This record gives sequence, C-alpha cells and structure tokens, in this order.
Amino acid sequence: MKSSRRAWWWRFTAFLTLGSMILAACGSSGGSATTTAAPAAGTSSSAGTSSSAGTSATAPVAASAASGGATQSSAAAGAGPKLNTNVSGTIDLWHFWSSPLRRTAIRRVISICQAKLPGIKVNETPKPFGDIWTANIAAVAAGSGMPDVIVEDRPQLVQRAKDNIDTNLADYATRDGIDGSQFWPFTWKEATVDGKPYGIPYETDVRVLYWNKQAFKEAGLDPEKPPKTWDELSSYADKLDKKNPDGSYARIAFHPDLGNAGWNVWSRTNGAELVKDGKPAANDPKVVETFDWIKKWYDRYGGYAAVQKLISTFGAPPNDAFMSGKVAMILDINGYSSVLNFYNPKVAVQGADGKTTQQALDVGISDPPYSASYGKPASWSGGFALAIPRGSKHADAAWEFIKCASGPDGAASWSRDTSSMSANITASKDPALMGDPRWQFFLKAMDYSQGTTVVPKYANWGQEVDKQREAIYKGQTPTKAALDQAQQRIDAQLAK
Repeated sequence: MKSSRRAWWWRFTAFLTLGSMILAACGSSGGSATTTAAPAAGTSSSAGTSSSAGTSATAPVAASAASGGATQSSAAAGAGPKLNTNVSGTIDLWHFWSSPLRRTAIRRVISICQAKLPGIKVNETPKPFGDIWTANIAAVAAGSGMPDVIVEDRPQLVQRAKDNIDTNLADYATRDGIDGSQFWPFTWKEATVDGKPYGIPYETDVRVLYWNKQAFKEAGLDPEKPPKTWDELSSYADKLDKKNPDGSYARIAFHPDLGNAGWNVWSRTNGAELVKDGKPAANDPKVVETFDWIKKWYDRYGGYAAVQKLISTFGAPPNDAFMSGKVAMILDINGYSSVLNFYNPKVAVQGADGKTTQQALDVGISDPPYSASYGKPASWSGGFALAIPRGSKHADAAWEFIKCASGPDGAASWSRDTSSMSANITASKDPALMGDPRWQFFLKAMDYSQGTTVVPKYANWGQEVDKQREAIYKGQTPTKAALDQAQQRIDAQLAK
C-alpha cells in the first residue's frame, strides 16, 4: 500500500494527473496505514453520474469555481466552532496543492478565513508531495523552519505523535468543543492517537468508476450500463480493447493499477479484511485472490513490462490515460471529476457516415466493480488533516485558522472548488453541492466506503506487500508465497 501517500500505485497515477498535481485523494488505505493518494486536481462538471443500478444523470457543477466561490451557503454560514477574532499573527501554511485548480481553491479558503480572522495573515507555500513531510520532520528536529500549519496524511499521525513531530491538539479541541462529531467518524479516528487529536480532519475522498460512454457505444455496449462485477469487467474488455494495425493497443478497456487505486482498494471489493483483531492480514486468502486477479490484467495486456511501456505513453491531463481515450474505464477519487470539468476533454467519434468529429467526452460514474463472491460495492477513503508542527511559534493563530478551514464554511468552499469530499459532515452537505446529482452519488458511495484501520505499531505495514508486487505480477514468485513473505516481515516488525 502507499505510505499514506507513498503507496506503490502512485507510480501509475503519476501519469494520470498534472505534472504539478499530486495524485491523490486522500488517508491510508483501508487495511494499513498506507500513504494517502494525493488528490487529483479539481472538481467535476460534465461527467454523467451513474447510480449503482447503472442509470446516469448529467448536471452542471454546482461549485464555487463557477460562481466565484466567495459566497457562503445559508446552511454553512454561522455554523462551526466559534472563532477567536482577538488572536493575531502571521502563519505559514505548507500544502502540496500546486495545480492551478487546487491552489486557487486553498487560496480561496485562506481568503475566507482571513476575512473571519482579521488579525491573522496566512502565507501559503506548496511543497512537492511526499517531500513536504520529510522537510517538516527535518525542521522540527532542527528546532526551526517548520510551518505553523501543515497538511498531514491522516493515517500517518500516529507515527507523527510517536516521533513528537506534531502538536497534541487535545487542549485546544476540548476548549472549543471539537470532539469529532463534526466529521466523518473514520476521519476523526485516523486523526487521533489514544483519543487525542494530532490533526483536525480536512478532506477525504471515495473511489468510484469512471467510464467513457462514447467508447461503450463504439464497442456495441449500452453506454448507460457500467460493469458491476469483476467478471463483467472482463467481458466488457473483450469488446472495448482496440488494437492498431501493428498489434499495439489503441485503447485498453481497463487496468486495476490505473487511476487512483491499488491492491488494497481492490481487496476491499473482494471482501478482504486487511486488519484482523488489530493485526495486518497481508496473506489473507481474499488478498491472495485479489493479487491473482490483478495479475490476470497484466497478463491480458502482454505482461508487466508491456503494461509499464503502455503507461509511459500517457501524458498529463487532458492527455492522461482516460481523457485521451486510451483507457475506457478507470477507478479514481471523486476529486478527479473536477479535473474532467476543468479540461472538458474532447474525443474523436466516428459517425454513421464514417466521418470523425471531436466531441466532449461523455463520462459515466458508478460504483467500483466487485467480485461475484463478495457481491456488493466497496471502496476506500483516504485523506488529509491540518496539523501544527511541534515548535510552531504561532500555535494559537494556527489553531484559529485550522478551526476556520476545517469548519463548514472553509471546508464547503474547498469541496465546491475541488469536488473533494469534505471531512466536515455539514460542509459535505452544502446546498450548492447537493444540487449536483454527481455529488449526491459521491455521498451515497460514502456509505459503503471504508477508512484506514491504523495499526499503531506498524503504520506502514503495506509497504511490505508493495515490495512483493513486481515479483508477483512478473510471475517470478507465486502470489501466496510472496504474501507469506510480506506477512513474516510484518510479524517480525510487530514483535520488536
């Protein structure tokens, strides 16, 4: 899994997001404290949304990106923790949202909070994804140079607490009535250590299936009926795969390692329980079965090396795997819909007269396909929190900003601009968002999505599984044997 953003699948998703954007969306993968995937760059607009039954609906984006974003919704306005406007100071915020879409979004949140907190000025600095945390750890160790607020990967907060990197926020939270009831329960659980918050949940996500309706039509498939199961994925692929005269692929239907997904996400759609009785279960039979299923997709497209070569042909949006039309279906976070909205990609469509025209990509959104044995949708939600590094000289001002940014107004603004799921429940139901059928679908998908079950003694246990991936997919090591090796290393680490 990823190391709460450092999961292996980022090597694949890097081809699917802006070079400046971090592949996201968001906490560590459901079974281990995997790194959260960096959120995709924006909010959705022209994508059709399909329910689990396969129906679709299209609606304009009800987001602040379209309206200017500064207007507060009537539901969100006035709600949330009380802010202390007497606090003053200049604070530094480190984040990794450097794409035009997301950087604009965080700047809008800052503007909202500076208006509410006139004595506080916020300087925001984007850092490369991953490097941001290394730089902060080094600054805290040196005793200077750390930011006042940092965007942390929630499942990693248990390690940050252990290493004394971030500030225990319990006194602030207790004083101001922040007890976790304001947030999705799993986000608060991930942000707390021994019941004490070391960060305040900011955003989360949910992984859904995106499909190209024009490709479905061309292949003779019903464009309003996405595949529901793993078996249907394979049968759809038989029709969607398209080769060039030289035998190379002009289009592939799908691959489990494309988009914002990975073995831990797909294991959930197979009913795997990645942590049992507080202990990682890397070699659970359902995980073994999932790896074997993923390997079949590598084999389908010529093997591990061939798939990597194919991936190398993908560019950044709007020329990524899906928007370019080279991949008909991907699993990605709800925030990817904002990237689709931002670029409004065009694809070549051949009419009945044989003529080819450029048309706006018609996108459907539905539940992640699941194994027949599991028989129901499942997904995983990652995400981030706002924390105060130890040694911050402006902790009081930093706390007031965090309250504002993670409260209903700040969080709703972020969701309207980025289509990211706010960790704040009130903000996630902002009227401007609820007017969009796609957003309603994302909220519904949250009902079956799972957060990360953090294992405090080995938060990044998924990295042991990641080390076995290549050998499995290349056919060098049998899946069960490889995962048994991963489990042995995990057990040895837990025994220390």
